[in-house]
Amino acid sequence: MTAKTSKAAKAPKTPSTAATAAKAAASASGIDISAPTELLGGLSPEQFMKRHWQKQPLLVRQALPGVQPPIDRATVAQLAASDEVESRLVSQQAEGRWSMRKGPIAKLPAWSKPQWTVLLQGLDLHVPAAHDLLSRFRFVPEARLDDLMLSYASDGGGVGPHFDSYDVFLIQVSGRRHWHIGRRGVATTGTLRDDVPLKVLADFTPEQDFILEPGDMLYLPPGWAHDGVAVGGDCMTASVGFRSPWRAELANELLVRLTDEGDEDDAPGSDRMYADPKQPATTAPGLIPEQLLAFAREAVLKAVHEPLALERALGEALTEPKPLVFFEAGEALPEGVDVRLDARTRMMYDSAHVFINGAAFRAGGRDATLMRRLADQRRLPASDVARLSEGARSLLDQWAEDGWVQAD
Repeated sequence: MTAKTSKAAKAPKTPSTAATAAKAAASASGIDISAPTELLGGLSPEQFMKRHWQKQPLLVRQALPGVQPPIDRATVAQLAASDEVESRLVSQQAEGRWSMRKGPIAKLPAWSKPQWTVLLQGLDLHVPAAHDLLSRFRFVPEARLDDLMLSYASDGGGVGPHFDSYDVFLIQVSGRRHWHIGRRGVATTGTLRDDVPLKVLADFTPEQDFILEPGDMLYLPPGWAHDGVAVGGDCMTASVGFRSPWRAELANELLVRLTDEGDEDDAPGSDRMYADPKQPATTAPGLIPEQLLAFAREAVLKAVHEPLALERALGEALTEPKPLVFFEAGEALPEGVDVRLDARTRMMYDSAHVFINGAAFRAGGRDATLMRRLADQRRLPASDVARLSEGARSLLDQWAEDGWVQAD
């Protein structure tokens, strides 16, 4: 395994097909995507993805029987007041008015006061039980899995009828919530109210409704409008959300990464500055010169067409930690221990690289196999750690010192 790649690396000598990579990944992760699971109402992950993913809703009664809320009320208040947790307080008031306040929230309303909700984003980054709950959905690629949000609501609390542009699993972990759902274009035109600080639909006539009890789960594809209202208070709903980047945003992110390292050729003067020794005097100074446009086009195309440059940039972007994520420095790993990824660590791979927390590394052979196993399982037994090359083992120690991995 080689050192961190700050530039696009050369193409691998032995390309692997997507089918081969997928087969190897499934074997490494230990996920049986063909086995029926209670979580999906008796469907296998394979069946769920074919029948429901981004297609139609699925209601599963007792998807998680005996589920316990990942935190209690006191911890809800503590995390809402923390400047390390993204939180929002939403309250419904008289005459259809709404208010929203972003955290940190020093003091929540009285638990007995009706019609308020506090939302804690990225709970999986702070609470091991929430991370474990999120991990149940890793039959979806890590590149798409985002975070687990917890909604605590008093009686009648909610955030109003709305729709998301991404998939979501709504898991009732405590109390009861009454959901109304409907398709965009059927139940709603999608028009938003312009008089409230939330994305609340101006019109919504639901097609279906359900009351979810603890352990029940509702999956909704993108664009399905939904409105959930707490019944009786002390209502906690965990939302598993997914990342769906907009094309323009992703293109912007990748272009920045593709060009921030300059030219791949290390020869002196390989990255050149624009020059125009033959530029004549002009009577149209506002006109952009054609040769400058050609220079710009060449620069962009060269960056995109560098071998593995786009793959590297995408992997780095997808594993970049969120703004509020910080790691505590650790120590090098002792010999003979299992290792695990920190809950905040994002680790992925492709046929040529291993990516972790925004950094890219070239990997091949046994090191690649073992590092991919770490990414899939988020753990690596001591027997596998011992099989890493000296360079890869040293890299693992550096990650431990950075707080990205720990002894398990």
